[in-house]
Amino acid sequence: MGSNNNKKKILFIDDEVDLCKLVKVNLESLGEYEVTTVSSGEEGIKKAKELDFDLVITDFKMPGMDGEAVLDALKAMKPHLPVVFFSIYHDDISTIDTSVRNRVNGIVSKPIDHKHLYEVIKDILG
Repeated sequence: MGSNNNKKKILFIDDEVDLCKLVKVNLESLGEYEVTTVSSGEEGIKKAKELDFDLVITDFKMPGMDGEAVLDALKAMKPHLPVVFFSIYHDDISTIDTSVRNRVNGIVSKPIDHKHLYEVIKDILG
């Protein structure tokens, strides 16, 4: 009863709509999270302005506004909001600049490993 209010709110930004659905279903099935998904960086920033989130997970490489631009915009608005990058480039970590890496709370690689994603989220949100 009323436990909905205790759920951590996560914003998930990725241009792959099917992936957004999959992550939402998987995370929400754990019963601890409420997940909002959007398919572009621009939409993500708009959502983050309108609503309060406990965590943002954003794709690093997207058309339009990429992960780094999303990170910059979010940090300008809400400096304490944790951000996790979701990237296929995890193997080649050098593609993500050190200064950028130091500003994110984690990097999860694609293809998605739900267990790892959950561990990263748990680490940040407790």
